[in-house]
Parts: sequence; C-alpha cells; structure tokens
Amino acid sequence: MDEKIVVAFQAVSATVEVRLTDAALRLIEMEALASANKETGGILIGRYENDGNVAVVTAATGRPADSSSGRAWFQRGISGLTAKLRAQWAHGEYYLGEWHSHPGGAPDPSSNDIREMRSISIDTSYRCPKPIMVIAGTSGQSMRISVSILENGGLIRLKPLLSPQGEKRDRSPTAVASINRTT
Repeated sequence: MDEKIVVAFQAVSATVEVRLTDAALRLIEMEALASANKETGGILIGRYENDGNVAVVTAATGRPADSSSGRAWFQRGISGLTAKLRAQWAHGEYYLGEWHSHPGGAPDPSSNDIREMRSISIDTSYRCPKPIMVIAGTSGQSMRISVSILENGGLIRLKPLLSPQGEKRDRSPTAVASINRTT
C-alpha cells in the first residue's frame, strides 16, 4: 500500500502514536474548509501497527447525510458508515475514532468532545477502547489540527512529531499542527 504519512502525533503519557496519511488529512481539510460557519465531521479509519502502539489513520469520511450541526456543535449521523466500515474491515482497517471541525476557532477539545469520546470508549458496539479525536480549527482558508486519544478515562493531547515534509516539528505546548498547503 502506497501511503504517505504527512504528520504524526505522540505524547510521553500516551502509549499510542497517531499517524495521519495524506489522503485522510486532505479529506479533513477539504470538508472543514468547505463548511465555513457550521461544524462538520466524520469518522477515522485505519489500522494499528507495531504491536498496537502506532495508529495509522488511512482514511477519514465526510459528513454522513443524516448528520446535523450548528455554529458550535456537531452530531455525526450514521448513514453509509456501516457499509464503508465493512468494506475497510475486509482490508484489515477499522474504526479508530472521530474528527470534526471548529470553524473560526481553535482546535481545542470541548467538554462535550471529551464526554463523547468517553462514551465511545465504553460502547462495545464501537470496539474502540482508545478512540482518537482529530479537531480541525479553521480560519479563512487555513486549518490547524489537534490530535487526542482517550486513554485510561482521560483525554491526552498529542504533540506533532513530523511536518508534511517529514522534518522534526517544534514540540510546542499547544499540541497543534498548522497545515498550510499550496494546491
């Protein structure tokens, strides 16, 4: 499989590193920027490597048709997701978590975001005890992302390890990666 990892996130206190492929990041960016003043989101799909210590997010979905949203809230629907997940499962890829946007805002998890991730972690139908959450904060045509993982009941913000070109990235305390593309 030809997958280009464009950014990776990790924290000392988390046991999982999260890597985002170019395809997943491009979909999140396209959807987040297109939904200018309402939150949008979808799910993260991928696999675990290195004895489960590395989560590789190979795909993100767009907003399911039965989703609803407002300026500062998003309720992801389920339309079409079961079929998509079954198809990916046949290729050894699974549900890894959620992504959503914060239009005109910082990619910081809200208390509702944290509650939702805790709910997912204990809901056996998800089969995802350590869900990943990607938040895309948008401003104009630029996007910053944060990546968090729910582990041992707490949400852990991960810090970026790689830039889109693969160099070391500043490990700032904000744990946010700025994504600037020229297309």
